[in-house]
Amino acid sequence: MIREITSSTNPQIKHLRALSSSKKARQESDTFIIEGWRGIQTLLDHKSPYYNIEQLVISKDWNKPLPQTIDTLVLPAHVFEKISDVRNAQGILAVVSPIEMEHTLPTTGKFLLLDNLRDPGNLGTLIRSAVGSGFDGVLLYGDCVEPFNPKVIRSTMGTFAFSKVWNITPPELFQTLENGFDLCVTTGLDGENLYDAAFSDKTILVIGSEAHGVSEELSERATKKITIPLQPECESLNAAIAGSICMFHMQNSHR
Repeated sequence: MIREITSSTNPQIKHLRALSSSKKARQESDTFIIEGWRGIQTLLDHKSPYYNIEQLVISKDWNKPLPQTIDTLVLPAHVFEKISDVRNAQGILAVVSPIEMEHTLPTTGKFLLLDNLRDPGNLGTLIRSAVGSGFDGVLLYGDCVEPFNPKVIRSTMGTFAFSKVWNITPPELFQTLENGFDLCVTTGLDGENLYDAAFSDKTILVIGSEAHGVSEELSERATKKITIPLQPECESLNAAIAGSICMFHMQNSHR
């Protein structure tokens, strides 16, 4: 169904604006916004096991064909810009809902755990790398940035559609470790060289925030600590780069 709205004071426009700017609105409605053709096209072309498009919103000058089966709002350009979260809007966004599923504790596989990671660009990049490297999921621990923040979604470059991301509590994590998982913590000092280390099929890789690193709570429970060898001129790496290097090496060394 295609409907046209011309007024920026329409309640639906206000709701869309709230989804773009408010974490509370996204949580209460259990929906979020993805803006830009690449991410939307990914959801249209590939059946995501994790997300559904509930509604498409397009500017009046949008000219690409779209499915007739999805509820679509058509807006004047100046109204579309009021709900857009980007400076140069492409003229299309989608309201997306997660597919409800039970998050059971992992029993095997390689998972990325992000410890109090607050930067949306880093989270989006790490989700993208987790999908690209073939990791089995991304666990958010502590006070992490919201995964449905528009900046996070854009940083995934469409790969969020294939990413299994969920929050894990301390009791859930510690129960998982009791089930035989290794907790592999990255550290800048005195860890085992990443390229010499061996990794099991039950591994949780921990990446901490750039400001504080991995928390003491998790460092004390680590079964393995690894360090990426760097030239002396480089003191440390960005969290997203460090996590990406580790994930791809862990997967490739296993193969």
